[in-house]
Amino acid sequence: MSHQEALTVIAEVDEAQVDGLKRQLGSIREHGSAWAVVPFAKLTRLHFAQFVVLDAARDLDGVPLPARLVLLTTVDAPMSAHLDELSTACGEGIDAVFSHCRAYPAPADRSPATRRKYLHDRCVKSDAVHINRRGRTVEQILQEERLRREINTMLDAGAVNGSPSEIRNQIVESIRRRSDLDWALQPPAPPALSWRLRNLVHGVFYGLLAFVVGVVLLLGAPLWLWILRRHEQREKPDTTAAPAAALQALRDDEDYWAHNQFVVVGCFKPGLFRKITTRLILAVADYATRHIYNRGTLSGLNTIHFARWARFDGGRRMIFASIYDGTLESYMNDFIDKAAWGVNAIFSNGDGFPPTVYMVGKGISDEKAYKRFLPTRLVHSCVWYSAYPHLTTKNIANNEAIRKGLSGSMNDQQSAEWLARFGTGNHLPESGRAARMIDSLPWDRICRRWN
Repeated sequence: MSHQEALTVIAEVDEAQVDGLKRQLGSIREHGSAWAVVPFAKLTRLHFAQFVVLDAARDLDGVPLPARLVLLTTVDAPMSAHLDELSTACGEGIDAVFSHCRAYPAPADRSPATRRKYLHDRCVKSDAVHINRRGRTVEQILQEERLRREINTMLDAGAVNGSPSEIRNQIVESIRRRSDLDWALQPPAPPALSWRLRNLVHGVFYGLLAFVVGVVLLLGAPLWLWILRRHEQREKPDTTAAPAAALQALRDDEDYWAHNQFVVVGCFKPGLFRKITTRLILAVADYATRHIYNRGTLSGLNTIHFARWARFDGGRRMIFASIYDGTLESYMNDFIDKAAWGVNAIFSNGDGFPPTVYMVGKGISDEKAYKRFLPTRLVHSCVWYSAYPHLTTKNIANNEAIRKGLSGSMNDQQSAEWLARFGTGNHLPESGRAARMIDSLPWDRICRRWN
């Protein structure tokens, strides 16, 4: 099996082509999943994909920022195979979309190789990526959903009966006799050994490095906190609200499927202090998403499928993109209630964010200020694709547990709990110990202390 990766391609759009590009891409509410210019469904490793157009703007120093076309995908590794598929199976569509961008190959020069090089050269490395469960591939998700449906059919038809253990054993035997489902009696293969070893080395090395650097930084913490507080007191965020029409456009793109998409783009606050602090915070976020929040939750939130943080435009701006279950309103409330400290730590380095106190206090705990600010940085996604639009993180985790329950032995009580997963008894797996320890701290009181 593969691990998962996030592709972010950002290309400069020819100024004269911006309107034509937007017309071609359209909007989610116009075509939903029916947009076929780039046939994402042909990409076997693809979980999600989005196209976003960023209008020309200026940074906080008044420097012009050109219009950008952004392609966001989350895929099963290797990334090289994904780029190959984009350049071949989706070649004509990639031509149709990226031909609006500067330096795209002329018609006579277009080929899988030139398309691939163009995309590769404009890839932006993510600073951090949250993956609900590393190693869970598109194939596994779709197979396990089919498995659940097949077993559900057996149960609904009354094809199995007896005690919970007898029912489970009959289901196992039925699965064993079916060549199209007998794969379910084996656990899914883990990611490649080479990746697991690299990830282990990364966790150990950077964990030790963080400890050593942390001890050193602790000596300078009073000075850093003093400088931080000076910045916080001096910075005055723009409190202008987003126009009602822009808010309605974002609402119109919601709730087509069981999950929704979310893209935020903003400029960083100027100055060396904010630049260094941002890099340190994003490095911590990268470590946390890889090694702490890697079992289905992110700071207590269990509804996020994928999320990424990526700096671009020479580090002057950052894009945050997320696929999550539920509505935008519930998503914002979840962050306010469960992850305010993490959101404050990262996004307080961005322009316009509600004022914080020592980086983790206040901020989005000022609910009105946060809900006024966020829509001003939300970006309209023109195209959005999902390989499993009807599944939530809870559905996916439950299906994985159903498959796991077909192997090994269970007593009658365990079998009854397993069978409850086909009704109302499904539940999410427990977070790791480190994540539970961090999430058990009274962050809500800490963040609200200065309100």
